[in-house]
Amino acid sequence: MHTALRSILIVTKSGHREAEALGERMRAWFVARGLAAHVVENTGDAVSQAVAGQECSLALVLGGDGTILGVARRLLGTGVPLLGVNLGKVGFLAEVSATRWEASLERLLSGGVTVQERLALSFRVERDGRTVHSGGAVNDVVINRGILARVINLDLRVGQERLGELRADGLIVSTPTGATGYSVSARGPLVHPQLQVYTVTPICPFLNNLLPLVLPGEARLSVAVRERTTDVYLTQDGQEGYALRAGDVVHVERAPGGMLFAAIEELSYYRKLKAKGFIKDQA
Repeated sequence: MHTALRSILIVTKSGHREAEALGERMRAWFVARGLAAHVVENTGDAVSQAVAGQECSLALVLGGDGTILGVARRLLGTGVPLLGVNLGKVGFLAEVSATRWEASLERLLSGGVTVQERLALSFRVERDGRTVHSGGAVNDVVINRGILARVINLDLRVGQERLGELRADGLIVSTPTGATGYSVSARGPLVHPQLQVYTVTPICPFLNNLLPLVLPGEARLSVAVRERTTDVYLTQDGQEGYALRAGDVVHVERAPGGMLFAAIEELSYYRKLKAKGFIKDQA
């Protein structure tokens, strides 16, 4: 899917002087080429308010993967595609290098924006028959233990079918975008970001044969916190947490509309895996 550039929202990492300075240079660059551009710092509801208050054909996010994830969650359901400019260490979610941004943006202007719709997750926490917490995730929804080093007991269902009980440090429900994050460190699979699937990966399972699962996007996963299980938390994208109780049920499914990422195809997915060390030649 292609879209024409008209108005660009430039989002800078909070408190990052380099990002703020680069954001202003980019704004001037776009304005000089006849496009509208606006710079906001990624604080509070600034991004949500900026998107709601003006037409926006692209959100250009300056920062690392953490900043990109935080902004991406706020863009869920807005129809605004995101393009990351890497100012961090890993930068797997970023398409643009901070040192070569002008050439990348020239390519955008000449060819338009190629937009990829990626699967995102929606979740809600059910407690005593009512929803007490809900949200979305671009990378992953994680259910894990707190500060004490002990396993937690979870019960898993896909739709109406029970998978069984899991005793482990926790569970990672990951999108294809998040497959190169926490999930892969728990031996979860690498998944091409354009696939409409999500993965379920145990964290250090204890005497349990549940291997990582790949579920179709339309599947609905339910994770119940078993009785006598305490000190359990739900985390979305590694950034926002919520304390769970015994008896809570976490329902996870595909978020409507997904997440839109802009692509300039400077580096293919497979070349990016190699560049970031996820795939290494044995020769």
